[in-house]
Amino acid sequence: MFYIRTADKLQRTARWLENLPGGIKYLREVILEDKLGICSSLEAQMEELVGTFFDEWAEAIKSPELRKKFNQFDNTTETLQNMELDEDRGQIRPVYWAKESAKVDFKNTKWTSLAWQPIIEASHFNGADEAPNGISANIKRGDTQLAIFRVRGKWLASQQMCPHKRAFVLSDGLIGDSKDKLWVSCPYHKRNFELNGEQAGRCQNDEEVSIATFPVEEREDGMVYLKLPPVHELDGVLGTKKWMVKKGESGEDPFAKLDKRLGANGVGMKGRKPEAAKRELAAGGPSIDW
Repeated sequence: MFYIRTADKLQRTARWLENLPGGIKYLREVILEDKLGICSSLEAQMEELVGTFFDEWAEAIKSPELRKKFNQFDNTTETLQNMELDEDRGQIRPVYWAKESAKVDFKNTKWTSLAWQPIIEASHFNGADEAPNGISANIKRGDTQLAIFRVRGKWLASQQMCPHKRAFVLSDGLIGDSKDKLWVSCPYHKRNFELNGEQAGRCQNDEEVSIATFPVEEREDGMVYLKLPPVHELDGVLGTKKWMVKKGESGEDPFAKLDKRLGANGVGMKGRKPEAAKRELAAGGPSIDW
């Protein structure tokens, strides 16, 4: 509690201790000998802190409303696998990014037909017009993932997949604007896609990729509607199984050369004598201790 009350914001305890008048000796006098006569107050503050502690994750599990925020989709409890998995050093991890972007011209997709369909309750977006970045939703329809945005008083919708690295993340992106034009910036690699206007779907900083956008509106029945093609047609163009990154699409393992230097057993610098480690580093050997 003494540290909490006297340290600067984000100050490490080591730096805090160095700045105390007398260092560790002074700290012992304050805490063990009550030199400043504040120990009873510090104890009371600590008791209050401990007494008011609660597990935020446990509260989220207990609360149905909070738990819904951790669903993959905002219109269903169903789930989809976004990337295949691989095993690395005995541990399971997602496969690496795809080597190539999805360079399909999603922006100019020609659908055979479009029909208005209720997708999600409008109440999901309550408070969006007061929030600088609005409120978004990740939607599942068939095997396709879609993003819906309520921002600056406008409804917008697009595919959920960012075609740059085929990541299903656009609903988590930041919204940018210029006059009446709005765009979403992919949270991973900052590809900026226009969401409205004549060039809706265009990527502002990567001409090789684009996204599909869809008409969206709220109706009196309290639902948000999207104008979409038939499910089989939508899945044929944007289906998750079609675009999820699979094993072998990343090209060469980006850590293969490092693994070779570390040795087949994955042993790094740990356990080596300092002199041997210095010689290995000087010769261009491994510099990462796994």
